[in-house]
Amino acid sequence: MHAAFHILAFLVLGILLGAGYFALLFAAVGQYRPGAAVAKTIVPHLARVAVAIVGFWLIAQFGPSALLASLAGFTAVLAALRPLTTS
Repeated sequence: MHAAFHILAFLVLGILLGAGYFALLFAAVGQYRPGAAVAKTIVPHLARVAVAIVGFWLIAQFGPSALLASLAGFTAVLAALRPLTTS
């Protein structure tokens, strides 16, 4: 029971991390236009990637099952958003 709750908690944490990551990615896409300042496009991208790396590193401290569950949640968000990005 405890292991199932542990995995479910990290699955939800991965879903939240993925939702935040892709929401910030969606917000940053509007900044990519001709004539935009390089810092306005690169800094948010680097910050988003750094937060994801640190988040997954912190989750990895709880063990491989926590990391796999959170990566599954992150990937589930990507799979859920995929139909919205194809035409």
